[in-house]
Amino acid sequence: MRHKCKFSFSVLMIGNCFIQVASAVEKRNEALIRLEQPDNKKNVLKGTALITTLLSSNITIEDGGVEIVENGKSSVGATVQKGAMQIITRGGIAMNTKISGGKQFVHEESSILDLQIDSQSMRKLSSAYDATVSGSNGIIGQQNVYNGVWVWNTKVGSGGEQNLYAVNKQKGGSAMETVVSGDGRQHVLAGGGAYATTLKDNAIQVVYPRGFVDGLTIQDVAKSFLHVGVEEVVGEVRVNGNGSLYLFAGDVTDHITKEKFSVEGRSDEVLFFVGERDTKHKPQIKIEGLGGEGGNVFFTSIPYDPRHISLSIERLTGSLHFHFNINTMGDYNSDYLLIDDGSGNHTVSVDDSGIELTSPISQKNGLATEINLVTDRSSNGGANFTLANKSGKSIETFDGGTYIYRLCYRDRHADSSGGYTVWYLGMSEKTGCSATPSQRSSKKPKVSTLASFSSNNWNLQSQRESSSSQKQASSRQRSSSAGKNQQDPKKRLPRHLREVPVSALSASSSSENQIMSLSGRTGRYTRSDEHGRIDLSTGTQSLKDEISVHPVRQLRVASQSSHEISVSDFLTTPSTDAILSISVTPGLIFHNELQTARVGRKILDRNKKSSALWSYAIKSKESITTDHIDFKLEQTGVVFGISGLTEFTGGDLYIGGFGSYDQARVAHARGGTSSINIHGIGAYATYFDYNGWYLDSILKYNRYQNSLKAVSTNGLDIEGNYHQWVVGTSFEAGYRFKTWQNGWMQPYGQLTWLQVEGKKIALSNGMIGDIDRSTSLRSEVGVSLGYELGFGMDVSSMAYITAAWVRENRKGNHVTINEQHKFTTDLSGNVGKLGIGLSSFVSDKLKFYAQAHYLQGRKTKQSLQGIVGFRYSF
Repeated sequence: MRHKCKFSFSVLMIGNCFIQVASAVEKRNEALIRLEQPDNKKNVLKGTALITTLLSSNITIEDGGVEIVENGKSSVGATVQKGAMQIITRGGIAMNTKISGGKQFVHEESSILDLQIDSQSMRKLSSAYDATVSGSNGIIGQQNVYNGVWVWNTKVGSGGEQNLYAVNKQKGGSAMETVVSGDGRQHVLAGGGAYATTLKDNAIQVVYPRGFVDGLTIQDVAKSFLHVGVEEVVGEVRVNGNGSLYLFAGDVTDHITKEKFSVEGRSDEVLFFVGERDTKHKPQIKIEGLGGEGGNVFFTSIPYDPRHISLSIERLTGSLHFHFNINTMGDYNSDYLLIDDGSGNHTVSVDDSGIELTSPISQKNGLATEINLVTDRSSNGGANFTLANKSGKSIETFDGGTYIYRLCYRDRHADSSGGYTVWYLGMSEKTGCSATPSQRSSKKPKVSTLASFSSNNWNLQSQRESSSSQKQASSRQRSSSAGKNQQDPKKRLPRHLREVPVSALSASSSSENQIMSLSGRTGRYTRSDEHGRIDLSTGTQSLKDEISVHPVRQLRVASQSSHEISVSDFLTTPSTDAILSISVTPGLIFHNELQTARVGRKILDRNKKSSALWSYAIKSKESITTDHIDFKLEQTGVVFGISGLTEFTGGDLYIGGFGSYDQARVAHARGGTSSINIHGIGAYATYFDYNGWYLDSILKYNRYQNSLKAVSTNGLDIEGNYHQWVVGTSFEAGYRFKTWQNGWMQPYGQLTWLQVEGKKIALSNGMIGDIDRSTSLRSEVGVSLGYELGFGMDVSSMAYITAAWVRENRKGNHVTINEQHKFTTDLSGNVGKLGIGLSSFVSDKLKFYAQAHYLQGRKTKQSLQGIVGFRYSF
């Protein structure tokens, strides 16, 4: 006799709705046809529901069909096709089920969970054994386990997923010895538990807050994501090969909360609101045992709410690669690793970044030089850490904003708090970096290193650890690894943390508006600017000659009454040097263009008076080296101009205008080549007195299109584009007199002033460079000696040589990096100049020029400039 039965299934919305429990029929309330047995081919067809009465064997559940296994009955070898479902409930058992795009539900009714006793014996809960789960034609196959039941030995393959969760505040589902391979997934939601799970190939495991993990092996390129708030991770977690363990700090905003308040004489007002974001506490994850060979451990968070994580490990073994996030987030600057008992050789990666590792607030008026990463309380040597890039290759340093950092350690011997080693990132070149720490005394109290970080300090608040027997006695009745019973010690602040008043940084504060200025080679402290920015002059000695941070872990700012203190120089990052270098190139290019525009005028044949069209081409190469500024500048350009002649009683006045176009390449010493395109216009006036005196003046305006390109310490490309303008003027006066019949001497003096627009630029690595408006005041005093060939003829030539002393007088130009560190870009100093030139008339109206200059100075290592051009008179 046929009966009709209605089945209704609710929708479980979790995360991004990745679990959707669909109705077994095409319409929500449509009744399924009840079957006591499948058809002759052992198929459960669409629109039918097989109620297993005793045992079903090797049946196939087709799209739209359902099998219900309940009341202690069993199903063996069933195939659940796409769009089909198998439901295991009320003590039902499923074995060797093959799920191919379909869904299996293993759960127990809440009434049975509450009672758990039928007659005089414990009732057996629903269960499933040796299931295989995979997708079919793009449809995901699912095994859904909830409400206190267990499944064993599930194999999840490509397109499949296993979901472990709790419903209606009941106990969650648990899975033992699940193997996930291909691109399969395992989701452990609140209340769910995964035991002895193995991830292979491209498999993914996601453990959400209040999920539970006991034993995990990750291999190949599989990944596991542990959300902050995971209930517990016990047993051994092994990360091998290219496998990855992600510690994920998710959204810290509480979800919908209900609240009501009463007003006398009125009914209650009921409100629903979203809880406040918890930004005061550092997210924490605790793992009982972590090990593996070659695996990766990533500290991650969601982009719109970045957070740092504190990871506490009781036992660390093997060889793992830890990927830390180091940047300023609230009161914390880094992820943190705390180890009770560590061994093995591990690597630490920190990405090159142009963003400061420490905030101005945490630094106050001092320069923080350390960021703690790891505290290891192991009694016998502990774990060893070295710095590596993303691929695991060993490196020495990395970019941390303005400065370069290294991985170092401080080794502490046993005291009342026990011995420990602190691994930290330091702006240091020498003592104690990336080496194996010495063994410490074994007098270590049994204290857990699980830390509770507040917004004001890094106190290590020890917490009592539960033993394995206590875990087994919990409501979850889960097995766990044996642990050590530990006493609850006094909350004592370890010595190395007592020395760190702000976060985990070695920062110091002092009186307001004071900063450190490394000026010249004296290392003298000076006051800051009005914004409290650190003033670091580029005129400092080499890092390799002076740096010595250990054991001092911060640079303290001198007060007004303090005496001069010797300080160390720190190595800046390539992006810092690139900004400092490109900030001075507009002035150098402008000076070269002025020389090009002036060539030929002061050596005009003064017997040939006429207006003229003229053009010159320039090619120059120069090398500039001074502390943080180190580059080679190559410039190519062309200038076109026109001039008119006005004759006076005592002399001749030439007035003209010109336009220019140049391209420049800036080859940075530490990698990368920046490019600059320059357009300019100008006007000039030159007066020649009949007694031999002359005065030449130029006014010029340039617009620069700068494309900065640099390479980070570990090979990452850095880019930044911006525009600038430069305006300047130059005056030159001289006197020519004959020395012999065809020869002449012309002493001269020149003064050039220019101003470069200030600009705030942003680089692709997050660095901000604030280039202040800068000026240049250059003076030149020299003499030219010339000899004319074919004097008095229509066709003649002139050869000349020039020797000059050039001086840049301006010292006080500044660039501020990341709104914190202020540098002085100082190109002042003396330069010697030698030049040769040749001019020749090829006709009465056409004259060619060629000129070459060589400059040498302390900061200008070499400069070679060549100019060729012509002048056509009319």
